[in-house]
Amino acid sequence: MAGSGYDTHFDSDGDNSAQAARTTGTRLFGIEVSNTNTADAFLQLFNASTSGVTVGSTTPKLSLLVPAGSGSNDGAMDKDFTDGIEFDTALTYACTTSATGSGDPSTGLILNLWFRG
Repeated sequence: MAGSGYDTHFDSDGDNSAQAARTTGTRLFGIEVSNTNTADAFLQLFNASTSGVTVGSTTPKLSLLVPAGSGSNDGAMDKDFTDGIEFDTALTYACTTSATGSGDPSTGLILNLWFRG
């Protein structure tokens, strides 16, 4: 759904470190994530700068399941947010092995985010 007027962020190796998608406030409109691992993973989204996030301790604003792949097909998660989700401080994320933990997926996740702000 990413189209004109949106800013985008791509990461080909999303891992368990806090990573900035946007360093200022924004409104998130969509997410697309692929998981090549044979174990489920999670995309944690934080309304904070990277310096304000300790993955595994800081509570995410959202934590979304990214299903496991089968070994030959990637697992995937796609979300569109019609009205957007407000991140008034910054949009930081981490890819982990549990919903609020800090475990690192064996292989980094591939993600696309689109937002306005």
